[in-house]
Amino acid sequence: MFKTIMTIIVTILVVLFSIENFEHVPVSFIAGKPVNMRLIFVITISGVIGYLIRHFSAIATEDRLKRQLQHLLKRKNSVRNSPKRASNNRKEMLADDDFEHDEEL
Repeated sequence: MFKTIMTIIVTILVVLFSIENFEHVPVSFIAGKPVNMRLIFVITISGVIGYLIRHFSAIATEDRLKRQLQHLLKRKNSVRNSPKRASNNRKEMLADDDFEHDEEL
């Protein structure tokens, strides 16, 4: 019931916003003369473009972090599989500070 009421309220607000911003406005692109578009379409297109930019930059960041994690896991496994060393050396090699400085990826 709560979701239905909230959906109705949001729909009413979107409709009122659309009605208030339905007039034509001149939109100038990089080249050419201005084009008359309805303001609601300009707002909607700008929002969609902003969302897409944020979405694709988040995908790029996620891919970079995945590659960095894979690199760190390989490094950790190679340290574990290395010949036996003194426990102090192993602790130094697995220190958190060692992994935090791998930001070149």
